[in-house]
Amino acid sequence: MARISPTPGLKITYFLFIFLASIILYFDITTDSFRDFKNGFKSSKIYGSYILRNISIEPAKKILTITKSKNKLLEENKILKDALNLSYLNNFLISNENSFYKDNKLIKNFLKNNEDKYSYDIAKLKSLDPKMFECCDNHRIFIEVITNNIENLDESMVFNSDGVIGQIINNNKYYEVILLTDTKHSTPVKILDEDFYCNARGSGKADIIICEYNPLVWSKDIELGTVFYSSGFGGVYPKDIVIGNLIKKVDIEPSKINLEIRLIANPTKNNLFGVIKY
Repeated sequence: MARISPTPGLKITYFLFIFLASIILYFDITTDSFRDFKNGFKSSKIYGSYILRNISIEPAKKILTITKSKNKLLEENKILKDALNLSYLNNFLISNENSFYKDNKLIKNFLKNNEDKYSYDIAKLKSLDPKMFECCDNHRIFIEVITNNIENLDESMVFNSDGVIGQIINNNKYYEVILLTDTKHSTPVKILDEDFYCNARGSGKADIIICEYNPLVWSKDIELGTVFYSSGFGGVYPKDIVIGNLIKKVDIEPSKINLEIRLIANPTKNNLFGVIKY
């Protein structure tokens, strides 16, 4: 049968505990006898909280801070790299070997709007097949133009920090660029201060274009290492832009010699390009 009220024994025990607690409280108030115990308890509580914070909260905060710092550094490095690449593009344009800012026609075309930050459009690489580029005749890349200085970019010249790499031939979702080394591409070139001109076709190799000429028509010897420049013919590439150096002469027949010219510009060097409408 369940009890409905406490028994006398339980009542005595209850009042005994109340009495003992009152005595302890009285001694604590009047004599401060439990100070060391309370201080020890508080110290243990503070120390435990400190340890718990250092093994859980602080490491998590440090990891979060390091992650944010790393992301910030990566973003800053990307911004600095892009700025550096832009300076390289500008350096190419104003280099002594080129005539961009010496030619009145170019100055007139490029600097129509003095408010433009750059006299050319800036583009980023969207697609390049390195296997196709290394082995085959079809050498193309696709770029995304990220500025808007030139309205119609058809047949515009594309260059990187090393030099000319090709021209825009098509615009679907992105601009298609045919490279100088594509076998369907032909680049009018010349020797500076000479009357030697030829159309250098793409070889299908990664960095070679081939200029064919008749030694019966041009009898002067062309030495290895000779620098070839754009001739300005064709309306795509301005004249006097360094294209490459002669590395090999191949006698095909008595009336035909092939000159292999190694390009100075590598389209795979970086992902930033300049686009100019000549």
